Amino acid sequence: MRIKKLELIGFKSFKDRTVIQFDAGITGVVGPNGCGKSNIVDALMWVMGDQSAKDLRASAMTDVIFAGSEGYAPHGMCEVSLTLENDGGPFPAKYLKHSEIMVTRKLHRSGEGEYFINKEVARLKDVQEIFMDTGAGSKGFSIIAQGMIGKIITAKPEDRRMLIEEAAGITKFKARKKESQRKLISTDQNLVRLQDIIGELKRQIDSLQRQAQRAERYRTIKNQIEDLELWLSSAQYVNLKDAADEAQKIFDEAQAIEVGSEAGLAQMQSELETLKLSILEQEKTVETKQTDFYTYQSAVQKKEMEIQELRFQLEQAKRNEQMTGSILSEQKARHELLARDLAELTEAASELKAESEQLTTESTEKSEAFSASQIRYSNIDDELTVKRREQIALGQSESAQDAQLNSFTNRRVEIEANISEEEITLNELREKLHDFENRRRKVTTTLDQERQMQLDLSSDADSFEANKKILSEQLTQKQREVQEFKDNLNETASRLYGLENLAANFEGFEEGVKQVMLWSKARTAEQHADGSMSETFKPVSEVIEVPADYEIAMEAALGAKLQMLLSEKPEQAVEAVDHLKAQNSGRSSFYSNNGEYAKPLQGNPQTEAGVVDLLKNIVTSSDIYSTKVSEILDGVVVVDSIRTALKLRPNYAGWTFVTQDGDTLSPEGVLTGGSKDSAESGVLKRRREIKELSDKKSEWAGKLALASASLKKVEEQLANVVNDFEGAQKRRLEQEIKVAELKKDLERADNEFSQAQVAVERQDKEVRRLADQLEQLVQKIDELTTKLESVRTLKLELESTVDELTNEYNSMKDGFEAQQSEVMDLQVRAASKTQEYAGNTRQLEMVQKQVADLEMQLSRMSEEAEGYNSQMTDGQYALEQAKIDFERMLSEVETKRLEMSQFKDQFEVETAHIRDLEDKVITSQRERNNRLARMNDAQLKLEQAKMKEQYLVDQVREKYMLNLPDVVAKYEGREGNPLEADIELKDLREKLSKIGEVNLSAINEYSETQERYAFLTQQHADLNEAKEQLRRVIDRINKICSKRFKETFDLVNERFQKVFPVLFGGGEAMLQLIEDTDKGEMGIEIIAKPPGKKMQNVTLMSGGEKALTAVALVFSIFLVKPSPYCLLDEVDAPLDDANVFRFNDLVKEMAKRSQIIVVTHNKHSMEVAQKLYGVTMQERGVSTMVSVSLADIR
Repeated sequence: MRIKKLELIGFKSFKDRTVIQFDAGITGVVGPNGCGKSNIVDALMWVMGDQSAKDLRASAMTDVIFAGSEGYAPHGMCEVSLTLENDGGPFPAKYLKHSEIMVTRKLHRSGEGEYFINKEVARLKDVQEIFMDTGAGSKGFSIIAQGMIGKIITAKPEDRRMLIEEAAGITKFKARKKESQRKLISTDQNLVRLQDIIGELKRQIDSLQRQAQRAERYRTIKNQIEDLELWLSSAQYVNLKDAADEAQKIFDEAQAIEVGSEAGLAQMQSELETLKLSILEQEKTVETKQTDFYTYQSAVQKKEMEIQELRFQLEQAKRNEQMTGSILSEQKARHELLARDLAELTEAASELKAESEQLTTESTEKSEAFSASQIRYSNIDDELTVKRREQIALGQSESAQDAQLNSFTNRRVEIEANISEEEITLNELREKLHDFENRRRKVTTTLDQERQMQLDLSSDADSFEANKKILSEQLTQKQREVQEFKDNLNETASRLYGLENLAANFEGFEEGVKQVMLWSKARTAEQHADGSMSETFKPVSEVIEVPADYEIAMEAALGAKLQMLLSEKPEQAVEAVDHLKAQNSGRSSFYSNNGEYAKPLQGNPQTEAGVVDLLKNIVTSSDIYSTKVSEILDGVVVVDSIRTALKLRPNYAGWTFVTQDGDTLSPEGVLTGGSKDSAESGVLKRRREIKELSDKKSEWAGKLALASASLKKVEEQLANVVNDFEGAQKRRLEQEIKVAELKKDLERADNEFSQAQVAVERQDKEVRRLADQLEQLVQKIDELTTKLESVRTLKLELESTVDELTNEYNSMKDGFEAQQSEVMDLQVRAASKTQEYAGNTRQLEMVQKQVADLEMQLSRMSEEAEGYNSQMTDGQYALEQAKIDFERMLSEVETKRLEMSQFKDQFEVETAHIRDLEDKVITSQRERNNRLARMNDAQLKLEQAKMKEQYLVDQVREKYMLNLPDVVAKYEGREGNPLEADIELKDLREKLSKIGEVNLSAINEYSETQERYAFLTQQHADLNEAKEQLRRVIDRINKICSKRFKETFDLVNERFQKVFPVLFGGGEAMLQLIEDTDKGEMGIEIIAKPPGKKMQNVTLMSGGEKALTAVALVFSIFLVKPSPYCLLDEVDAPLDDANVFRFNDLVKEMAKRSQIIVVTHNKHSMEVAQKLYGVTMQERGVSTMVSVSLADIR
């Protein structure tokens, strides 16, 4: 592998594209100080991937871009390409199939850099790998840049080690070791993080396990509750289904009776529809006749309009015929006038033609005489022309010089204006520089503000996230409350429905009372016309309201009277009794009094001690029943104990005494008392519970509505907070982007400020350059003014000669012009007559054309007149025919009118018959409706059963999301006591409430967390295994590196001990390994003994000795591990002539194995080079190359 070509564009002082070809052997690069020789070495190091601006003799990497010079602006980028040739030696394995490798590096002034290998984008790492372990890289021993010799001597021992490592070929191993160490650190960090996560997951698993167990118990009890509730609902649904089937059966039987009567009605309706269809057809026939009549009538009107149109056309044709005759007479008169004009024009044309021919003959004779005198006149004119040409030449010379003078003067003014403009531009650039500096400060301030805003937005996002978490917890709580209220509402509604169902069916009443109430309801629905039984019976228990504390007292005092039925009239009670007897449905008591009867009571015990109050004062009822209730309860008093009753009875005959516990003392002295089963409390308690449950249902519904509204509010708040959080996140991201853009703006502002500084300097140079041009231009203007004055003197002399010839020319000109004028006058007159003749000819042709056109027009108008006569004849005939058709059509219209009248009369007769039949149908329909009304009762019962059934279905669907009819099949045949099931259900609900709140998702979370824990535990084990593998790899690399380093060190030390005496002409030297406590690696110390001196550390030697020792070390390394090429930048500078010769001998020895490039000032070093490149700076700040082959010169 050798360097074939180096191409530079805009790199340091190489402004233009520069290509340097390198051959095998030794190539020298020479040139004066400061011309840019070392820039070639810098370019080689830079294109190989060097990242140190200091190594490239720059303060920043962008300093390698051409910075401009006098007359040249700075470049925006630089590019260096290095072409390596595959010469059969060591070559990167990856590119063995290529004959060449071209490595390219670009850098833009904005700081963006690019790498290419064979014109394909590459990484820095790819470029560095090409030169790794070859010694030919930017940091290798094959490139000895300026000052590097000194650095080798002054370097620390551990830094010198790098030269041996490069020669030993362990750079790649160390790079892999560094990568492995980085991976090892990353693995350790991942292990720590993973251990923390595993520990946290372990704590979560313990907590989730307890939550999952509670959730499992909760789910088991919940399933048991669901099972019992669904079984009870299924049983109730079956009962309701049976009731609905029974009602459907009754309805179907009633509907069968209706079918027979419906058939007769359907027959009449069918007959009616047939007649209507028939009348519809007749109606269409009438409409058809009417249409025919109106069609004929319209045709008559149309024919009448046609007659009027024909009359108008006939009159129009008459008017056209009269107008055409008048115009024809006028055109004939005009034709006669044109004929006379034509004759006159023909005569005038003949006269003009004769005059024109005579004038043409005279003009020809005069022209021949004029030609003879013209020859003499022409000779004088030619001589005058020559002199005038000379005069013009001088004038042109004067004008040219005068124009040049004006141009210089204008250029002077222009340059002065340019200087003024450039000075203005310079001031503007300085202002821009100031503006850019202000903008940079402003962007910096804005960036600081935006960074603070970024922190504020991050704080806002964190706040919204915290609020989101709080609202999520509130949402869960509200959802639980809503579900709790739903459960309570459903439970209350279910209980209320059951009690209302019992009340509607009069459960708890005697059979006779129940039958009378059902019969009364049915009769009330029928609404008989005679008004009997229009009032509904009401049991006493349903018209009174008793406080809960007095329910037992009321039931004890009234007993069976609670089921007594109240009625308005005794006749209603008698009719009800007759119904019970007829149906054999039991017995019932009725009360119809309205104040006609009063009990015989002695005194009023209300004020006695121990008396609570009169029972009728405790009870309330509606106004309509208050009198009856007061009569029934009259004489009943509530006392605190039965003993009080016994004490008061002798003084209050006829009174009944009752306690709140239900003990009674009748007027006859019968005492009833003891304990009473609470189950015996019937209708009063049920009625109170219905009212309480109804109020409770409304209360739960209100709470549910409030909780649902609160839930919706929390959901909206959560949605708003989520939107705010997302918005804050989005704003934070936008702010981050904004801060990043401001950073770029600041970078651009810095670049603009730097560019503005360069522009100010360049503009200042331009002003100075224009001032120099102005000074040169003033000198040229003075020289040109002197030349112009001499030209003007010659011009005056020539003007005198031209005046003399002009006078002689003018003396001949007068006679010549008179003769010429006469010839021209004749020619003009002849031409005028010719033109006049031509005009007369054109006018004659025009009149002839007008005559021909007028004759054609007369012929056409004659034909039009004949056409109008024919049109009048045809129009008169068409008018007569139209009148005949009109009379015929009037007769047909009358016939159509008579037909239409006959069909209308027949249609009205059929319509009257249909109206009679419709009346019969309406009567039958009314009778049918009466029958259907009697079916409504059965249908009402069926709908009530279905409504209750549907309510139960909806309740199950709402609570369990199940279809109750499908559930029934599951519980079919299941035995059990519903009362026991209710007790068990209550017990399960108590257990469920004791469990408290549970996290049902804990079961799945527990399973998922366990899986994640197992996965991460396995990951932890895998990372430990990877960590051990990395350690083994590092140990193996350390062993390989140590072995190779030791072997190479020994070889280099051995070679160094031989090369040193050669360069010094004697003496001895050696390399020693010393321990580096910082890195744990061995450093290299150089010990040398120049001729005649003692062994000492190299740092104690003179400058020349140090340089020569460093060269000996570099050459020793090179001889042990030859590099494909070697570049030496002024390495021979500190050597004297004697040492230079020895240095050159070693260089020639190295050239047998490698390509050598030497940058030098030494003439002896130049002599050993086969090819020499010279670097010059013909223009200030711009380097150029010149090459020469020394072999050709020799």
